[in-house]
Amino acid sequence: MDQAQRITAHVCMTKDIGVEGNLFGGVMLSWMDEAAAIYAHQYTGMPRVVTLKYTELVFERPVRVGDVVEFYVRNPRMGRSSLTFDIEAHVGEHLVLQTSTTFVAVDNEGRPTAIAPLRV
Repeated sequence: MDQAQRITAHVCMTKDIGVEGNLFGGVMLSWMDEAAAIYAHQYTGMPRVVTLKYTELVFERPVRVGDVVEFYVRNPRMGRSSLTFDIEAHVGEHLVLQTSTTFVAVDNEGRPTAIAPLRV
């Protein structure tokens, strides 16, 4: 994977499996949103960032019990109060799910707020 940053991973366990013997889609989305939130918080340095949207989600292959699902991000694009980036889930070298997401920095009242410039 070119210039992708690994964020986190989860092990697929029996409790995560749906009726067809695959990882339940809702569990995958929960894991993905958690990974995306971690990245958005770390990248922006803002204390509060919230999910605004995800683009189309296509499940490319099933995840089974014992698989380790790793989440990678790439192509961060910063707006005034938002951060958009691509996020992917992989099992080994196999792509499982990919999408783009946008997070927004918010103030104490939940209103969008400007993202402070990062200090390097």
